[in-house]
Amino acid sequence: MSMEGFFGLLHGDHGDHGDHGDHGDHGDHGDAMPLTSSAVHLISPFTSGALVSSRDGIIGPWKDPVGNPPNRGTDTNAVMETWSPRVRAHIINFDLTARLQFFPNRDPNDEGVKIKDRDGTTHCKCGGIGQIVKLDRPCVEDLRLKQLPLVRVYADLRRDRATEILSQRNDIVTFSAGIGFLHPERTRWTLELLAVLLRACATIEMRLKHAMSAPRPIELSAQVQPMIRTPGHGAFPSGHATESFMVAHVLAELMKHRERAVYGAERVWRTQLMRQAARISVNRVIAGVHYPVDSAAGQVLGLTLGHYLIERAKGEGNDGFQGWKFNGKLYRHLDFPWETIDGHFLADSPNRDLPSYLRRRDPFRLPPDLPSNGEVFRSPLNWLWQKAEAEWSV
Repeated sequence: MSMEGFFGLLHGDHGDHGDHGDHGDHGDHGDAMPLTSSAVHLISPFTSGALVSSRDGIIGPWKDPVGNPPNRGTDTNAVMETWSPRVRAHIINFDLTARLQFFPNRDPNDEGVKIKDRDGTTHCKCGGIGQIVKLDRPCVEDLRLKQLPLVRVYADLRRDRATEILSQRNDIVTFSAGIGFLHPERTRWTLELLAVLLRACATIEMRLKHAMSAPRPIELSAQVQPMIRTPGHGAFPSGHATESFMVAHVLAELMKHRERAVYGAERVWRTQLMRQAARISVNRVIAGVHYPVDSAAGQVLGLTLGHYLIERAKGEGNDGFQGWKFNGKLYRHLDFPWETIDGHFLADSPNRDLPSYLRRRDPFRLPPDLPSNGEVFRSPLNWLWQKAEAEWSV
């Protein structure tokens, strides 16, 4: 089974993070039943008829049951493994997004939008809700005069990158699989975790894209002529960049202990993952559907969400979580200095050392999972995180 097929089987949908729409939050691929981890059997009318006649032949006289199944309790992770992956995805997505709040800025001089954690509390005297990320949209004139020329130059690479660009329209995880040995039979829980987080990530980015309403390159020039269909939503921030860097950050965290065993202190796996995320992002500019500023904003959003989602997944809380702000108005003519941006994230740089378009937000407290009946309550997301983490134990 391909990685794309695995993700489809998890959710029953074909494109929360691609260009091909949503086709199945209400079903499992027409009653797709996994026979093995590498084969799927579709129940046909002939099979249904055979099941009817088989039952008639073996059922015998009716026997009244005399007992009940064990009481499973309420809201317990003990039953998570009995549900289908698609159902688990909905459960975790509800928990993740229920704590998020979207804040558009009503000030006409400030076109920024914010995503906050409603349970997070800032350490500043004024209090307030913890801010995960703030994005300020670049002005359209800058897109036309300073970013569009970069899109034109990148188009020269289309023939060289065509295969990658077409493959990455609907599948970015496969491009990480060759770095960290992801496989449906070997790392099923890691793949399911990524699918769940990608679903949440897509929900967040689409809300931001709607608020930003940034024009695509094709809307500014008839000569861009993208090599793929331009998606039907705004350009800023890049969804592929957001998701690629989120996936890279989460995988790097899961792999870090095995990485140390293989490479020592050198973060070779993380470096490869980040390079791959950057290449996927640049490919969207080459294709003619994004500007470099979209990729940079997507990287900031993806790394920030990756950090946030990991903290939520671990469930231990964080007393000093810091979000980020990306100011597209100050980005202007820059290309895509992804290594510089990543370096600042890793170095925990103070604002005075950051480029003008990048700022840290006030630290805030992410609360841990709540205690329940004297024990630490672990969320469904934490249950899945522990499953995935165990796959990378040394």
